[in-house]
Amino acid sequence: MLTYLLNIAFAIVATVLFIQAPNTYSLSYCQTLMGLFIVQNVLYFLTNKRKNWLGFEFFFALSFFLVNFVYPVFYAPLEDRQYWSFFSLPFNDNHVTRCTALAYFGYAWYLLGATRIFRLNREEPSEPTFTISMRQYIWFFGITMGAWLLFVATGGLAALQSVYAEGSNLRDVGIYSYFNNIFTIGCLFMAIFLFRLPKQKWWFYALVIIGFMLLLLSTGSRQMAVSLALILIVGFSMYVYHLKWWQVTLIVALGTVVLFLVMTLRTEGMDPGAWNKKLSTMRIVNFWDIFSDLTINDVNLFRLYGWAQENDLTWFQGMTLDITSPIPGMANIIIENADVPHEMLHGGDLPTYLFLGPDSSWGTGTNMIGEAYRSFGAIGTAIAMFLIGFWVKESYYRAKNSVYWYLMYFLLVGHALIYPRAPLLFDPRTVTWSLLLLAIVMAITSHQTQIVNWFNRLGKKKEEQA
Repeated sequence: MLTYLLNIAFAIVATVLFIQAPNTYSLSYCQTLMGLFIVQNVLYFLTNKRKNWLGFEFFFALSFFLVNFVYPVFYAPLEDRQYWSFFSLPFNDNHVTRCTALAYFGYAWYLLGATRIFRLNREEPSEPTFTISMRQYIWFFGITMGAWLLFVATGGLAALQSVYAEGSNLRDVGIYSYFNNIFTIGCLFMAIFLFRLPKQKWWFYALVIIGFMLLLLSTGSRQMAVSLALILIVGFSMYVYHLKWWQVTLIVALGTVVLFLVMTLRTEGMDPGAWNKKLSTMRIVNFWDIFSDLTINDVNLFRLYGWAQENDLTWFQGMTLDITSPIPGMANIIIENADVPHEMLHGGDLPTYLFLGPDSSWGTGTNMIGEAYRSFGAIGTAIAMFLIGFWVKESYYRAKNSVYWYLMYFLLVGHALIYPRAPLLFDPRTVTWSLLLLAIVMAITSHQTQIVNWFNRLGKKKEEQA
């Protein structure tokens, strides 16, 4: 109840601060917003009497802070901040304070949605009541390995390696894209359900997952590796050993260094000489530079906010390609028949279009708060973020009794770090295909079990008759 009341108060304060936010840059105002963000999160984790504190909310809060508060407080006051190319992209400095207030406004409503509202006395979830059999898990393993082999055979790995090492376009797609989607889902299944197996079975499959993570990192691609790492860390903490704060801090620090090095060196391929040369010329001026892959996405919020001030709300137009993404080939049909630039149809493409023009070979990413605001305005941002928080919390509690909600929660966990710099709508294709593939595997293995049981009963009858 205390958490609920505190988050209501913070949501009200955040709303007032957004309404009153100045239209010019104010360091003190941004510092106040950052302070409130930190205090609210500390109180949330202290008062939310939850055994398994490590989950989506923790990693989402960490990423949200880096994406939305570091630039206004630690970079904006500096004269020399444009050594990161993103900070030299054109945006209106006068929007910085108001956008920071908008970000905190959205977050406060998200955290209110993530608070136990309708069932205040709901029990903390314990071990899930459902089981994952070894037969089902082997199906996940087989799907992963089969999709990976087909991904490599159709040129997917070579295409992925060339994106960063040779400057190929990340947006290029081919038949390997479908195998990559299935491989991604299979890998996520293996990580999500790993700790539902007997302990003696973990090690082999954990090594397979880690092997794929390292292979993907070696290509310069980080998102999938990060998702798998988050799922494994949270699953381990929930069902094997409750990680302490200092252990999580150490894991986060090590992960930050690794990802920063991958980001820095991924354009150099696998050439150690090029690595040494790049590291010797690398410039780190500010402590926050090592988190640059997240902090630079604040410029997308500034640009989207400025665009929204000059144009009508886009509502669901910017989510068109996301919503239809589960249907293969539908995106091309929509793009070919649309009377607006295709960048207007996909959440995440508009900032790139505004900064770099059409058909850019690389993207700037986006900002979930900016996407919410340009789609639905301020009130819609509050509603959308509240619903995301509610969805996260419901997934967490319902995961105890449903394999599908369990899958949903851990898909969200894997997306936690990337979400603040991603489109507002959480990857409908991955979610839909994952739920569908899980249902197919569960149905097949259920029939397999029935057939095996039928043969066993038939064998017993013959033994009795003999």
